[in-house]
Amino acid sequence: MLKALAEAGGKVIGGGRFSLTSVLPGALLVTIIAAVARAGLYDFGAKPDFSAVQPTKDDTATVVLFVFFAFVFGVLIRPFEAAVVQLLEGYWERPSPLAPLREAAVERHRRRRDRAALVLEHSKRLAEAEAASAPTGARAPIGSVSLQDLAERDRRSVRLRREAQRASRIRSGYPTEIRPDDPEEDRDPAGELLPTSLGNMLLRAERLSGDRYGLDMSRVYPRIYPFIAPRLEGAVTQQLSLIAATASLAVSLGISTLAMLPLVLRWDVWSLLPLAPGILTVLAYRGAVSAAAFHGTLLSAVFDVHRFDLVKAFHYPVPEAADRLVGLNMMISDYLAQDAARLDEELDLPMKHPSESEDVLQRANSNGPTQT
Repeated sequence: MLKALAEAGGKVIGGGRFSLTSVLPGALLVTIIAAVARAGLYDFGAKPDFSAVQPTKDDTATVVLFVFFAFVFGVLIRPFEAAVVQLLEGYWERPSPLAPLREAAVERHRRRRDRAALVLEHSKRLAEAEAASAPTGARAPIGSVSLQDLAERDRRSVRLRREAQRASRIRSGYPTEIRPDDPEEDRDPAGELLPTSLGNMLLRAERLSGDRYGLDMSRVYPRIYPFIAPRLEGAVTQQLSLIAATASLAVSLGISTLAMLPLVLRWDVWSLLPLAPGILTVLAYRGAVSAAAFHGTLLSAVFDVHRFDLVKAFHYPVPEAADRLVGLNMMISDYLAQDAARLDEELDLPMKHPSESEDVLQRANSNGPTQT
């Protein structure tokens, strides 16, 4: 019962995706700064007094008010979660103060991605050359190859595999152009890079999910959303909440690190204190990137399962050939972007309207299974 009341209250305060983790970043920021200030760490000439941080019996009202205002602060900054995620994604358009850094950051990621691609290609060629030079058929004569040569070959092979695995992990963090576009259309995937790892991972998720079927995820997903199975929709929503929470936590810890930087001027052991939130900031950001990677898997599952629902929603017959389905999906994506004047004129396909019984069944499936 208490759980139900907490969930109902959370929905009233912050919507369906509200939870205690939503207010944790803001409350943590206030708590850290207040604890450092109350301990006297900002007073460089005095010895810190951590007993002042611990509340006494006379501080009950103060503690209650502090918890209340920390909670309210967390609730107030929650609407800015989307802006925080976009900031960490790298949408640094003017007049953002980070706009001058965008070009240099994108160039860094472009070089990192291209270097990983070169390492993969080089490792592949070396592996092919080594396989071609290795003796085939009958075993090599005893004494023709020394043990030192065999050990060196094994070490080289292990080193190449490690380099290839590392390059593959790096390459998997960047968007890949796999959409079967028209030859006349010139889309440069290198121009779609973002200045942060989180932004590139989320962009890769968008590219991989719909591009295989000729669907533009950003244009199509709002139309497919009503057809998503309840379990899959819940998993996607939970993953989005996790990305927002870890991204907000990274920003909160980063601000805490900046607020604690003056402690470096103490020139004592407490000068190392800003390292703690700094390390946690890096860990939280990497957690957001990992969550974004799994989010891409969930989005791919959404389009794998519901790729035909959009065509049916437009009352067009589903093509039997895969290439025709991709072409139809691309035209629908262009129409949704208002790049085409009229969809029926572009496709020149007869519509197939569902019967009344099929329409009722389709609505029942889109609403999910009923509970008895």
